[in-house]
Order: sequence, then structure tokens, then C-alpha cells
Amino acid sequence: MHLRDLVICVAGAAVLSGCASGPQGASGAASDGSPTPGAFKACMAADSAGFADGAENQAAYEGMLQAATELNLLVSQAQADDDADYASTVNDLAEGGCSLIVTVGDAHAGDAQTAAQAHPGVFFLLVDAQAETPQTNLKPLLFDTADAAFLAGYVAAAQTSNDRAAVASDADDVYRNGFTAGVDYYNQAKGTNVTASDTDGAVSDSVRKVVDAAVITTIGEATRGQFTSAPYFGTLKDGGVDIVPLPDDASDELQAEVAQLRAGLIDGSITPPAAG
Repeated sequence: MHLRDLVICVAGAAVLSGCASGPQGASGAASDGSPTPGAFKACMAADSAGFADGAENQAAYEGMLQAATELNLLVSQAQADDDADYASTVNDLAEGGCSLIVTVGDAHAGDAQTAAQAHPGVFFLLVDAQAETPQTNLKPLLFDTADAAFLAGYVAAAQTSNDRAAVASDADDVYRNGFTAGVDYYNQAKGTNVTASDTDGAVSDSVRKVVDAAVITTIGEATRGQFTSAPYFGTLKDGGVDIVPLPDDASDELQAEVAQLRAGLIDGSITPPAAG
């Protein structure tokens, strides 16, 4: 396990002017803006993918660092040398004075739940996964990709050159159904016959889960004593999910159609048809 402690406590930061208090109401910052013992300490555990995986680990890590900068927090990070060591890595962070620990992924939901049970005085965030049993100090950060996938399917259908829109073969049912519904909607609007077909590739190529913003918001709530175990659900409406930006060569017509569809999905005036 690689453990690293960092101090990110900037005097006069944009949100607060001192280090935030921990869960037990500990003091924040000294008069010079440096952290005092007991200041709120935000931490993150990563598996073998690390903190720069270009995916959810990296987004969560960047969110934690931004929250720490804005709120004048202590931070610590630890990476498991092997995925089998993830549970002990989380436990070491919990025993190392962390006020809140960010964990990521369904593969580690059990580890997060076990740690939350063993350390009731520590807050835990579980990114993109749901614990089997709710814990008062564990908050799942979940993302509803259905509407964003619908937009991605529409865009893929508009841009295909062979009447096939590629959906990642490892996509979950929510994403797949939304993507296919977007392709179907395009066919109905344009009188075409594009089909959604499996291909290898990452779902994140077309839809982005805005993990960093969710982490920033939830850490802020914890520092203010507003932490709850109620799951966070990121949606297209609240900016929790979105499609990646359209390419530079996307036509003005497609950009306008996507903007109109987005607005309709958000206000409910457009209801995606059943996929298929």
C-alpha cells in the first residue's frame, strides 16, 4: 500500500477561511491558516487502477482535491498494491485519522460497507455502487445514465456511415436501453433504419458521469454537518451525467437537435420510446 498525506489548507480560500472541522467538531485552522490537529481530513483509497486512470478513480480524486482546496482541508490518499488489499487499505486510512474516505466501484462496495461498520465515526463515499446494507455513515454516489445515453444514441445514429450505431458490449442495461432508444428516436424523426450494434469499447466514450462534482458537493455537506446516507443520484437534469462534447465538425443542425432534445428530456416534454 502506498500512503501519502497532503496538506491543502489555503488561507482565505474561496469558500471558507480556515480548515473545516471534523465530524466530532474539532477545531479548524490556526491563525496563520495552517491546519490544526483534528481538522477535517478527506481521504481516498484507490485500487490497482490508481488515481490517474482516466476514469472514475481520477474524477473522484480530482473532486476530493478541489474540495480540499476550496474548504481548506487536510487530505490523504492510499493505493492498494493489489486489489485484494483494498479492504486493508481503506481500514488503514480509517485508523489514520481520516474524517471521510472516498471509495470507488462495485467491486469494492463490500469493503466500503465493512469499513463503515467498523468505523462509525468516519464518513464514507461509495462512488458508482450501492452497498448491500445501508449504513448511516456511508453514502452511495449513483448516476442515472438513461437520458444521457439516449442523447448519445441519437448522436451516434446521426453520425454513422454504415447504418450501425456502436454501443459498448460491456454497457449495463440502463445505458444500453437508453442508447438504443436514442437510435430509435432518430429513426422515427429521420425515416432511417440505423441499428444499435455491440462493439468493444468503454461506455465513457460517449457519456460522462460527473463524479468530481458529486464528490465536491458531498464533502462540503460533510464538513458542514449535513452528511446523510441517502444516495446521491446524478441525472441529466441536475448535471450529474452528460454526453461528451460533440466533435468540432458536428453540423449546426445536429448541435441544435441535441440541444432541443436535452431541453425536452430535462423538462419532460420528450419521453424516450421503449428501446427496440
